Amino acid sequence: MGRRTGRRAGFTLLEMVVVMWGMGVAMAVGGFVLVTAFRATKLGEAADTRTAYRAELGRVFRADVARAEAAPEMHNDLSAGADRLFLRLPGGAVVTYEWTDEGLFRAEGQSRMPLPLGSAQERVEFPRPANGVATLRLVQTIPGGVVRTAEVSAALGGDAR
Repeated sequence: MGRRTGRRAGFTLLEMVVVMWGMGVAMAVGGFVLVTAFRATKLGEAADTRTAYRAELGRVFRADVARAEAAPEMHNDLSAGADRLFLRLPGGAVVTYEWTDEGLFRAEGQSRMPLPLGSAQERVEFPRPANGVATLRLVQTIPGGVVRTAEVSAALGGDAR
């Protein structure tokens, strides 16, 4: 018959601690990977949203500029400038683009609607139209003081000129 040595079959406390420590490290690494994946997804979705908003803003702005006859300096005792652009349409109606602390607005007649930009860090500027071209400039300051700009330009009167 077999001899008993006094040791039971099983694991020692030290072996169990090592296994538990290894599992804890594996779980921590897995958690880090999941958090990183969620952040990357969120950043990707924000970039997609920003791109969609910019595309729509560009479409609306270009359409308005294309049907405009001129970009007057004044309208109803208000001056055009870096924060405001007037577009005079055939028949005398005026479309106004205005940048305020609340955001970018487009007004035509009695209708005034906000235009989403896609990022709270963006501001809008309207360089003075030159050579029959109107421009809407998006300026974004990102962390570290880096300034990025994107411009949407269109010819006044579009294909009619």
